[in-house]
Amino acid sequence: MKRIIYLIAILFAFAACSKSDEGKIIGTASADGGSIVSGITVKLYKMNTQLYTTTTTDSEGNFTLSGIESGNYYIGATVESGSIVYDTGNNNQIVYVSGEIVKEVTLSLSER
Repeated sequence: MKRIIYLIAILFAFAACSKSDEGKIIGTASADGGSIVSGITVKLYKMNTQLYTTTTTDSEGNFTLSGIESGNYYIGATVESGSIVYDTGNNNQIVYVSGEIVKEVTLSLSER
C-alpha cells in the first residue's frame, strides 16, 4: 500500500512540474491603411527560412498560431486584392516563442 501511495505522489509531482514546450502567437494584420483585414495569409518560418505553419486572418484581422515549438521564428504576411499584392516584404519580424507564453504581433502590409 505504501508503494502505491508513493507512486501516486511521484506521478502528481511530475505532472505539476512539467511545462509545455509549446507557445502561441496572436496578432492582427492589415493592408492598404487598414481597409483590408480578412483573408490575409500569415506565415511563420523557422530561422533557417523553412516554412513552419500558416494561418489566415478573420474578419477583424486577427490571427492565432498555436502549438508552436519553443524557438526563434520569422513571421510575415501577404494578401492579394485584385491585381495588387500587399505583403510585409523583407520586413518580417523575428519572434521568440517560449512554452506557455503568448506572444502578440502586429503586421502592417504594404503594396508591392
